[in-house]
Amino acid sequence: MATCASRFRVALGFAALVLTLSCSREREGPPAEGSYAGAPVIVVSIDTLRADHLPAYGYQDVETPALDSFRRDAVLFRAAYSPCPMTLPSHISILTGLLPQEHGVRNNLGYEFDGAKHATLPGLLKKAGYETGAAVSAYVLRGNTGLARAFDFYDDALLARSNVSIGELSRPGKATLDSAARWISAREAKPFFFFVHLFEPHAPYEPAEPFKSRYASAYDAEIATADSLVGEFFESLKSAGIYDRAIIVVLSDHGEGLGDHGEQEHGLFLYREAIHVPLMLKLPGSRLAGTAVDRNVQLIDVVPTLAALAKVDAPAGLRGKSLLAEPNADARPIYSETYLPRIHFGWSELRSLIDDRHHYIEAPRPELYDLVSDPSERANMISERRREYAALKKEMLEYEPKFDSPSNVAPEDAAKLAALGYIGSVRSEAEGPLPDPKDRFEDLETMKRAAQLEKHDDYRGAIKLYRAVLDDSPDFADAWFRLAIACERAGIDREADEAYRRSIATSPSLAPGFAMTYGWFLFRSGRLDAAADHARLALGRSPGSAHLLLSSVALARGDAAGAEREAKAAMGDSIRRADAAVQLARVEVATGRLAEAMALLDATKRDTASLGAVEDIDLIRGDALARLQRFREAEEAFESEISAHPKTLDAYARLSILHLTQGRMSDAERALERMVSASPTKRAALFAADTCRVTDNPAGERRWRARAARLP
Repeated sequence: MATCASRFRVALGFAALVLTLSCSREREGPPAEGSYAGAPVIVVSIDTLRADHLPAYGYQDVETPALDSFRRDAVLFRAAYSPCPMTLPSHISILTGLLPQEHGVRNNLGYEFDGAKHATLPGLLKKAGYETGAAVSAYVLRGNTGLARAFDFYDDALLARSNVSIGELSRPGKATLDSAARWISAREAKPFFFFVHLFEPHAPYEPAEPFKSRYASAYDAEIATADSLVGEFFESLKSAGIYDRAIIVVLSDHGEGLGDHGEQEHGLFLYREAIHVPLMLKLPGSRLAGTAVDRNVQLIDVVPTLAALAKVDAPAGLRGKSLLAEPNADARPIYSETYLPRIHFGWSELRSLIDDRHHYIEAPRPELYDLVSDPSERANMISERRREYAALKKEMLEYEPKFDSPSNVAPEDAAKLAALGYIGSVRSEAEGPLPDPKDRFEDLETMKRAAQLEKHDDYRGAIKLYRAVLDDSPDFADAWFRLAIACERAGIDREADEAYRRSIATSPSLAPGFAMTYGWFLFRSGRLDAAADHARLALGRSPGSAHLLLSSVALARGDAAGAEREAKAAMGDSIRRADAAVQLARVEVATGRLAEAMALLDATKRDTASLGAVEDIDLIRGDALARLQRFREAEEAFESEISAHPKTLDAYARLSILHLTQGRMSDAERALERMVSASPTKRAALFAADTCRVTDNPAGERRWRARAARLP
């Protein structure tokens, strides 16, 4: 029997060698898919991963042992492309097999996927008896984008953080993979589909050790971090006996600019560094292990491929084809698009087609590159190759965009905007031709410089840069929004108010996100009715955030029952569940239910230990402890809040008040000094003055107001 087994292994090895040669040389290609009905299906998405920054694609400056090992078990697709260099549209394409203009999601924000209209891979597999689950790491993939409805289980829990853009809100990949492993371990013997998403190596790059010290490039260090996490995940699958019998896809949603064409990150341009992505497919038993396919493929090919492998019917009419199709079957151009320039900046969208040799980018100034002789896309050949340009331009007519402009918002949202005085000032379309992003991308670098100034509390300097951008690009909604935040922090409230309103008026499709930040500004300004109105504007897209603001408004009005009701409603949003628990505890402290508040805060802290420190959790805990006259523990809680969130002004102020109640006058003053040292701004000094006012310290109030006059 041992001899027969040995001969069988030799025969398998010979067959694998033959298949390797045929795939890599693109002669006969892999055979028919075969039947793997009931096999586990797992898709691992590593966000923002350029194909040409992996050793599997020839890169030498980073080590990825886990992905290298997986590549030896898998089929490698050397020329795989994303339909969009943005996370949400690209992932919906991966899960539906549809291009963005077909599934209707053209941006990370302002759109919701309608699963009732479009079939999804998890939905197809569910009909075949699969259980379906997902765990994601980024806010832009949160369940209420419509994605959660496609799955039985959808884990999008993460902590919201102040002063972090929505596009950067994420959780550590380890927490996501641990969630995935727990769900999978409970279904080892059942057919299941699981989609897992890692945010590393997305900006801002914050690599973990030992990789941070090992690599000069923080981006590469994050790739190594992601590789380590994926390796641990695959080891858990192997230990459970799942890896060998599973169909596993590893891919990325898009790449990263890294300055190759001026753009450091992604979303603005469609050059290869932004849309050429890694794609590897492992079959059960590692069939076709180590082979490679050279022909162009695209992420919308994932659905028809996995549907065929699992023996379920894919929706009719999909543009995508099986990744395991014959090499010379149905050569087709690869389509990509980005509407981010138009939606966020008021510039022209970009669209592109890649054929077997050329990359055509449709723009106000179109571009054509020869990917064979010029893979880095340095020489625009549009003047020299008019015939190829004309052919691809004609081909692009097959992909005519169906785009709702940013002003075409849903009727219910339009009614809310009109009631708040926004819609009347919005143009349905920009006047005249839109600027080419190539001519304006330096504005993004100016925005980044302004953001760096904000991080160093130079709000006046940041304001000058934002205004300079808006002088050239008055439809740049994000610049209006960032200007508003900088003005608020600089204490220029009137200009902040106007800039917030301009951001919403310029791009109503982004209004729910902008409205929440503006709503908190209105709340802090004491304009409670307006704050509540803007919270309601966001209820559909950001329900947790909206209910939290409505709870704060109710509490400020003395409506404890309303505040509690809204806080509990916010807990239904997984993204804001921890913040909602803190708000509910705040209401309980305000109404004297101190034991209940303490129990809720302690439970929340335990439940979120893997995600990081929840903002205000120790602040409210300190309040409860102080009311219980457990002063030493209250002081420790306030110090813990300050350590985790050093720019939280309330924590210093309450620590100062705590010291005053104990007669520790110098410590009270020192707490205010620490506050202004951590945030050396007019706003912080005025906060210190207000703290002195409420504690009946007129001399301290005068001193801090005088100091505020000297601060930016």
